[in-house]
Amino acid sequence: MLPTNSPTTATKIAVQNLNFYYGKFHALKNINLAIPEGRVTAFIGPSGCGKSTLLRVFNRMFALYPEQRGLAASGRAD
Repeated sequence: MLPTNSPTTATKIAVQNLNFYYGKFHALKNINLAIPEGRVTAFIGPSGCGKSTLLRVFNRMFALYPEQRGLAASGRAD
């Protein structure tokens, strides 16, 4: 938890209403997330909950597999 007197940090990665599919399987459903710049962030959860899939979306690894679909924006022109 951030102290209340700490300066506000800018968001480095923002995700809004992210949905991701493996074929017909809806793997990530309406994900909303803001990761501040300069902070360590951990994704914690049980096996199969989507942690690795979310990281693959961030790294655009899903583009290697045409049957997967989803939309991710980095906040900059690509």
